[in-house]
Amino acid sequence: MKIIIACLATILSLSLLPAPAAAAPQSASDERETDPAVLKKLEWFEDAKFGLMMHWGPYSQWGITESWTICSEDEPWCRRTLPDYIAYKKAYEALAATFNPVKFDPAKWAAAAKAAGMRYVVFTTKHHDGFSMFDTKQTDYRITGPASPFRTNPRADIAKEIFGAFRREGFGIGAYFSKPDWHSPDFWAPEWATPDRNVNYSIDKHPERWRRFRDFAYRQIEELVTGYGPLDILWLDGGWVRPQPMIEVAPGTYVKNARNMNIDMPRIAAMARRHQPGLLIVDRTVTGRY
Repeated sequence: MKIIIACLATILSLSLLPAPAAAAPQSASDERETDPAVLKKLEWFEDAKFGLMMHWGPYSQWGITESWTICSEDEPWCRRTLPDYIAYKKAYEALAATFNPVKFDPAKWAAAAKAAGMRYVVFTTKHHDGFSMFDTKQTDYRITGPASPFRTNPRADIAKEIFGAFRREGFGIGAYFSKPDWHSPDFWAPEWATPDRNVNYSIDKHPERWRRFRDFAYRQIEELVTGYGPLDILWLDGGWVRPQPMIEVAPGTYVKNARNMNIDMPRIAAMARRHQPGLLIVDRTVTGRY
């Protein structure tokens, strides 16, 4: 079972990112999946073998990697074309106002993927930058939002169009969703600087802020599992958003972690599988049941 789950994360993953600091050992008692519907879907996935993971969003206009250039970490995938971080981030977010893919034709993509022998698709409904490629009601920073020139197009709900086109070709359908959201003021609070990919405040000091963000993510995922037809995979990225009450600062020495980003995966999974029985859930890089 662990091999199958690991394969799901490995096969779908397009980028390799460093793992968060080691956490204190946790119980393995809840690591194995027991739901017969989920186990049956795992058998389907193991047999499918070959699929398409697709990143697409306003950043594609610049031909850059998704989201990471607005993260101020000193990593190769975070490098920017402008030295001024604030000016760059403003220009990046303005891409939403010029993203107008009028030649969008997912039927061609589905036909090409089918011809290549692919059997499932995982589409990025939202990456870390927070721009939603679906008609979420939780934020205006979306493809159907008031600033989007594509909002009046009859195919404006891009995720719905992609899922429908691939479903008609017999594909399994996966929704990629980023747990972190760098556009949300409850993840990257505007009062403070954003030194890295994590929340930029202490959750211990501001628990109500983290609660708002956790509910925001929950509601967006609920929109996906209730309004976009049958889904086979919910692929959650941003593995640093995880329960991590303690961090190891020296071999065998643990201290309290003020950024214990517990997004409550059991709550999310229960809701998602209530609407989509048997749904595969990938909580990328996070050990345990998902």
